[in-house]
Amino acid sequence: MEIYDRVKYLRKDFLHLTQDEFSKKLNISRANVANIESGRVSITERTVQDICRIFSINEDWLRFGHGDIERPPMGKGNELVELIADLVQTDDDFSKQFIIEYLKLSDDEKEVIKKIMRNVKEYL
Repeated sequence: MEIYDRVKYLRKDFLHLTQDEFSKKLNISRANVANIESGRVSITERTVQDICRIFSINEDWLRFGHGDIERPPMGKGNELVELIADLVQTDDDFSKQFIIEYLKLSDDEKEVIKKIMRNVKEYL
């Protein structure tokens, strides 16, 4: 089974999505999905990464057919890496700058921010 066969299997038989639904979640055209699934075009690195991230798919399975189709649940450390990777790909400059500035703070200053965030969280 080639990667384009696994993409089609994943979309149709595992996720039960139409090409249109799948393409919208990946922010690519339906025609691009059809071309990938037929092998007419190669799947891009970005699309592989997006499929794995958005649908929690094991990258080794998608690329090579090795292992389980689903990615195992992430631990706390991996969750942070995934969230930061998602943030980097967005246009959310405020959140990016907030994290940068937070990391520059002293330990005492970070404690103040932590207390503020705990109080805010209680009200949400």
